[in-house]
Amino acid sequence: MHVSSDKKLSDRLNDLTQEAVDQAIEKHRLRGESIAISDEQGKVRVVPASEIPDLEKANLPKHPQRNHSEEKK
Repeated sequence: MHVSSDKKLSDRLNDLTQEAVDQAIEKHRLRGESIAISDEQGKVRVVPASEIPDLEKANLPKHPQRNHSEEKK
């Protein structure tokens, strides 16, 4: 499969997936809901909302907002 863009399709999908996860975690934090993650040993750890870093203050790379309707043209 040949992709005629500057960025491979898999890279674009990874960016979109990460953006969706970031937004979901931020919603949990804002609602005061905990999240479950796995640690390095594969054990599940519950993270209370108070320990979830604020997405805006976390200094994570920003994912560019895309207008998907224009990409289909």
